[in-house]
Amino acid sequence: MTRVRLLIAAAAACVSAMPTLHAEVFTFDLLREKARDLAAKPYQPRPNDLAAFWANLSYDQHRDIRFKMESGLWWDQGPFSIDFFHPGWTAKKTVSVFEVADSQAKHLDFDTNLFDYGKNTIPAGTPPPPGYAGWRARTHLNSPEYMDEFLVFLGASYFRAIPKEAPYGLSARGLSINSGLPGVPEEFPDFREFYLEKPAKDSNTLVAHALLEGESVAGAYKFTVTPGVETVMDIEAELTLRRPVKQLGLAPFSSMFWFGENTHPRPYDFRPEVHDSDGFLMELGSGNLHYRPLEHTQGQFRHCVFTMENPRSWALVQRDRSFSSYQDPEAAYHNRPSVKVEPVSGFSNGKIHLIEMPTVDETNDNVILVWEPTPGPEVGKPFQFHYRLKWMRDLPPSGLFTVRDTRLGNPVQKPDEVLVAIDFAKPLTPEQKVGDPKWDDISKFKPVVTVNQPGVKILHVGLSDLSMANVDALPAGLGRSKDVHMPQVLRAFFVLDPGKDVNDLDMTCELLDESTGKIVSERWLYLWKKTH
Repeated sequence: MTRVRLLIAAAAACVSAMPTLHAEVFTFDLLREKARDLAAKPYQPRPNDLAAFWANLSYDQHRDIRFKMESGLWWDQGPFSIDFFHPGWTAKKTVSVFEVADSQAKHLDFDTNLFDYGKNTIPAGTPPPPGYAGWRARTHLNSPEYMDEFLVFLGASYFRAIPKEAPYGLSARGLSINSGLPGVPEEFPDFREFYLEKPAKDSNTLVAHALLEGESVAGAYKFTVTPGVETVMDIEAELTLRRPVKQLGLAPFSSMFWFGENTHPRPYDFRPEVHDSDGFLMELGSGNLHYRPLEHTQGQFRHCVFTMENPRSWALVQRDRSFSSYQDPEAAYHNRPSVKVEPVSGFSNGKIHLIEMPTVDETNDNVILVWEPTPGPEVGKPFQFHYRLKWMRDLPPSGLFTVRDTRLGNPVQKPDEVLVAIDFAKPLTPEQKVGDPKWDDISKFKPVVTVNQPGVKILHVGLSDLSMANVDALPAGLGRSKDVHMPQVLRAFFVLDPGKDVNDLDMTCELLDESTGKIVSERWLYLWKKTH
């Protein structure tokens, strides 16, 4: 799926429109009823009424359409302003947008006067687009002088948000259907209507509602968004299937992982790593934390399924925060946000699907993460669920040693063996000292390694303390500062002989304190695939 950020870059045009005179009563309950009624009827695709000139805009033509930012909806009326995207190039579908005030919904008509069309010459007689391609929200996120964008809805049911002082990264979706299933067409339902509640002047939250529809489903969504250091989104939704589907994916994400320190062979690229996310973290119902590094295997499809009961949370994270790991000041991969899912209701039993697909570059999202409820919703029966998304830089410390890096290779002159090295850190990155924190006594720490195939030989297991090596690597004695608590870094490593007939295997590794019998780290999970 083409990256949503390309659509946003191409459509740097947004509007605030004048509402029509007609208004209708609006509530979320009425929107749910509308979705149920749609699901009870055969699917009717929306006609594409976009004039040929708009539909055939090139990338450069579309990018040259500029929004007059000061004309945004609510620009001078409160804490938020809404821009709208101009359709064209790859953003050919349009949506209906309503402003909701005092429980009355007014349709916002398209207004060409709110755009600067740059060098484009619009042929005489060309009708305006029937609607906008999507919208984005602004607020004073980083400074009182400028209204930064922090939330975007554009394309199908895609949306993205950012926390303070972060660029856009991975994308979320309202729903996924049959994502990544070989031989099964994926369905992309659309958010067809948006209802934006006018916020009070002192409000710190933005509320938006959306009507979703696709060939197999209709649904209603409510987004309550609070931007900040963590941008928090509460998402309440109800879906009704009009026909069975192979795989229904709730709280879906799309991200990009092209290559990292664990990728072999690496692409011919000047940067050491290129990815929006580098790991998947699960917080089980028991509270245990399992971490799975993302990976890309050239020409190979990777699909891992994790069965879970009452999970506390899961997240796609960008853990490597060192600029030197990416060497890309323009893309700023070292600052890409992480996103955590906290289930509220409707997620008691199910499966998390992690799907990693081959890609030839960084312009495509090749990582899909979805929750499949078990059992799935029945056709014609409304299914309600509620979850919370937290868009942030880094997840709060867990008190455990955290997986920081994963590296693989062959021992010297032993091409049939595999050497795996996992760096665990506590805390993950340097942080301000609180009190007089001490490093843990690791004299009784031991890596515990498992593989899923009994014929695989584990030849050696060890643990190295890299803490001082990491401190000494920092310039100007920063690591010895009285104000900075440096991470304690431990490298667990093991050598295994997979045998000639083993092409893939699942592995785990965690740190055990033999003096207490307690696990003191996240559990590292990995799917190894033979690449040569």
